[in-house]
Amino acid sequence: MTARRDAYTAGRDLHVHLCPVPEPGPAGAGHHRERPIFVQYANPEILACYRVAADTGQTAAQTLRATRLAVLLTDAPLLFPSSYLFELPWFPAYLRAVAPLVHDGLVRHTSAVAEPEAFRELKAREYHGDPVNPYAAPRPPTAAPEPAWHPRPGGPTADDIAGQWRAALVPGGALAGVVRAAARGWGLPYRRAETVLARVPDRLAGRAFVRRFVQAALPGPVPPQVANTVAMFLSAAYLRCYLRELDATIVTDLPAGAFSCALDGPGGGPRDRLLPARRLELALGWLGLAGFVLHGAGWRDLVSLRSSPGFGMITSTLYGNGPPDVFRLAVVGAGRSRPLAPAATCGDALSNVAAVAEELVRLAG
Repeated sequence: MTARRDAYTAGRDLHVHLCPVPEPGPAGAGHHRERPIFVQYANPEILACYRVAADTGQTAAQTLRATRLAVLLTDAPLLFPSSYLFELPWFPAYLRAVAPLVHDGLVRHTSAVAEPEAFRELKAREYHGDPVNPYAAPRPPTAAPEPAWHPRPGGPTADDIAGQWRAALVPGGALAGVVRAAARGWGLPYRRAETVLARVPDRLAGRAFVRRFVQAALPGPVPPQVANTVAMFLSAAYLRCYLRELDATIVTDLPAGAFSCALDGPGGGPRDRLLPARRLELALGWLGLAGFVLHGAGWRDLVSLRSSPGFGMITSTLYGNGPPDVFRLAVVGAGRSRPLAPAATCGDALSNVAAVAEELVRLAG
């Protein structure tokens, strides 16, 4: 396990060093700081795709760490699905830990309905018959601040995922391999297996379009690798819905896992909506801000840092709005006049940022 993790980290670092800027996207692609960030890195279904347990203290700590980076990558709120209020036992403690952000409306829950209890009633129907239904009982009272609500437009997520599911089953589609494996396992012709799988949304009968319900709706078992492919597809389809409907981005390439659900692969989705955390961590190290951001800064310090024009310029450069090497050149140039010493305060951090931003302006001119 350790060897695989070390190999993954080394490969990821090579990718960051050799490919510091995303591949060009469509017109208008690039980092848009006015977009909110959708907090997918705590989602139980997505975590399961990467074999990360959702209900542990370690996951809660990783979520807080990721939130420190996410706050810096947007001028808008962080949005989490209202389901986290019910599905994650540690989430009230998380909200208490980020209370300044919650009080300022910078961490919000999003769903089609504003009231958590009304949301619970809707979801309880989607999870009926589930022995571990997290919506079966009313949400217990918590001491956490109540987050503001951000409306989610669009229709039911299950309907959108169903459309993506059926489109992916055709020959050449993202789930064509699943059809072939199912046909072999069930002893059916390919077209018959495709028809059976296409009926899965109907067989769900209003239940949530998640891994365990989909598996229960199949006429027979499938190999583990096929089940994993289906789970990753469902999570990717879920993310496409939220990224489109909320006009949001997500933070990926975190220490615990990529959590991109292959949206960064060929045909996966809008790559300009994926912000690799490793790239920001590397930049923070060069700026002398890594220790301050990840360990020393308060939440309002991070908001002050992200609100500075210089920091916005730096993140826009990092994520595709500039030539590949210009940020490196700016760091080197700023260090010629004075070393970028490790920041101990917000003032130190802003000073380092201003020095590099001024160099970016000079290079651009």
